[in-house]
Amino acid sequence: MPNDYPLFPLPLVAFPGCRLPLQIFEPRYLDLVKSSLSTESSFGIVTLIPQAADAVSDNIEIYPVGTSVKIVDFNEQPNGLLGVVCEGLGKFEINQTERCEKTQLLMASIKPFEAEAIEAVPSEFEELVHVLTSLLEHPYVVSLGYPKFEIEDWLIDASKLGCYLSYLLPFPNAQRCRLLALDEPNVRLGMIQELLDEMDGSAS
Repeated sequence: MPNDYPLFPLPLVAFPGCRLPLQIFEPRYLDLVKSSLSTESSFGIVTLIPQAADAVSDNIEIYPVGTSVKIVDFNEQPNGLLGVVCEGLGKFEINQTERCEKTQLLMASIKPFEAEAIEAVPSEFEELVHVLTSLLEHPYVVSLGYPKFEIEDWLIDASKLGCYLSYLLPFPNAQRCRLLALDEPNVRLGMIQELLDEMDGSAS
């Protein structure tokens, strides 16, 4: 497979369905955003491994699973930088990467994950829906313009619930990457519940 899919390495984790605000200032990523907008194409958000070199280097280390995103909004920020809001589409596995000499973008050959099955949320995890609805009421999250979902919408889709919780809860990136790589929605919800229980235990 050719290395023709552009990557945007960042110290964060993107998830399908979730919205990610970015401020763009590097010329290569400004060009990437312009190209994505003009061609209505996606690009990949991948997570930098801590202590790795920054994204300017050819020797960066990234987690092997990323998320394709599309741009759903953009505007000029008060500081003069371009602000964009990206929305996660689907997950992919990175097979190989190389730096494009012309654009200096990190390009990859990728293997998309199959879409996760839509499954109802098991009864033991239904309380997580209320955790999520509280997070979605935060002014910062509201500002990202998420579509309005009802409680019933979350209860019928364990994958969507798990992805949103993985993104919005204050988990370290290493844990978020583990959650992203999982392909069974109920296993992801179980891990989220364990992480929340650990957080509650450490706070008491």
